[in-house]
Amino acid sequence: MSFNDEYSNVVQYYSNPRVVEELFNYGQGRWIAIEGFSNKSDKRVFVRYDKDGTPLKFQSLEDVGGIMKRFWFVKPRSFYGSINKYGTLSKIEDLEDVSNIKCTTPTWDVDNEVDRWRETIKVCRLIVDELEKEGVIKSVYLKWSGRGCHIHLSEEAFSYDVLKKHQPLDIAFSIVEYIIRKIKPKLAELDTSAKIENKIDLKRVFTLPLSLHRQLNYSCVCFRPDDIENFDISWADPKNFHHEPVYTIFEKGEADELAEKALSEVGGYFKRERLTSSSEEREERKTEELGRFQVMALLQAARCFLLTGDIEKAKSFGLNRAIFYAWAKHRGVGAKPPGKRKAAKIREKPIEEEKKVFYVGNEAAYLSDDGWLMIGNMKQTPKDYDNQIVRRINEVVPYEEAWRKAIEYLKGFPKDVLLDQQKFFNQVYKPVRDSFIERVYKREKSLRKIY
Repeated sequence: MSFNDEYSNVVQYYSNPRVVEELFNYGQGRWIAIEGFSNKSDKRVFVRYDKDGTPLKFQSLEDVGGIMKRFWFVKPRSFYGSINKYGTLSKIEDLEDVSNIKCTTPTWDVDNEVDRWRETIKVCRLIVDELEKEGVIKSVYLKWSGRGCHIHLSEEAFSYDVLKKHQPLDIAFSIVEYIIRKIKPKLAELDTSAKIENKIDLKRVFTLPLSLHRQLNYSCVCFRPDDIENFDISWADPKNFHHEPVYTIFEKGEADELAEKALSEVGGYFKRERLTSSSEEREERKTEELGRFQVMALLQAARCFLLTGDIEKAKSFGLNRAIFYAWAKHRGVGAKPPGKRKAAKIREKPIEEEKKVFYVGNEAAYLSDDGWLMIGNMKQTPKDYDNQIVRRINEVVPYEEAWRKAIEYLKGFPKDVLLDQQKFFNQVYKPVRDSFIERVYKREKSLRKIY
């Protein structure tokens, strides 16, 4: 089966009203992410922000199909949702404000090889039994995620008083860690390759119910603890899935006592963060700056993405512009660029792609036959960008964070600045070319230290 034929099956799957309804019902209030694959790159693409730079979210059933259409170029295959449910998700800052977290879903991630799914289920039983010993029964459900299984404790199992007294992320982290410690001796007795991890953190996402697995031909299905011994991998068949919306079943306050006990023993997520803050601050002071080449490529890629929404083209454009300006600086002049467009033409069509030329406002670059930007006989592909830019930035700071900060930084400029080559160079790039980490990357990070 060809890639296009396979993806047509994905599109058909997500046109199923029941699938759409489950994705929406579970994803409401959560930060949504999608994962897909571009024909132009051999790497998978993970998207967490909309084209306007705001967090992806579901506000209506139509948003599921809307996201599929808006990001058609990455061919979305899998949907994810954050462990946190938020009060509002209208801007990036909402993700950093911990007071905006309404509740958090305690989740145990049991990972294993898919052909050892029976072992995985046995490990799940250990966790469920331990929760039952702690008096938590009605609010627990399981979700087969593809290679492994998630055991969830409903975020609704905590009373208002407990959520008011403790940070939801602290509660979730402590409960997951507490139960893992409890079952550790029993897990050691099992002959299994399964691993249990506490992956609770501020921006963690997990697969949404009835989403397809990112690689395997399985749906993400939910089932009751009573059905653990009855579970079969065939339940996850996308053409005939066996799924129950058991995440709607809970008992308010059922997990209050467990929360207090776990917090007392473990201490919480943010306590753990504070214990390492002083060493982190020392490391931050020693963090080196990015080179001008990486800053130019990053900002140009972010610029192109904000204007086009095409992440693959943006990577190609970013690397192309970085090479062009580096060449121009060292040689005095570069290869003759395509002619600039007039202002009226730019207003009519800010982004334009002709047969051999790609325009971003009044800035133009040549295109290769397969649609990538090029200089001379050398084209710049997304893979080249990953190798030359992403890898280098990751040596200094996490690239995903640098990308997000770059997007936020550019959103502070008027569109006419992004569409003008000289204005972009002088007003956007030049002021931070030697201080991106200090002036852009750390600007928001310093605020997070108060939590």
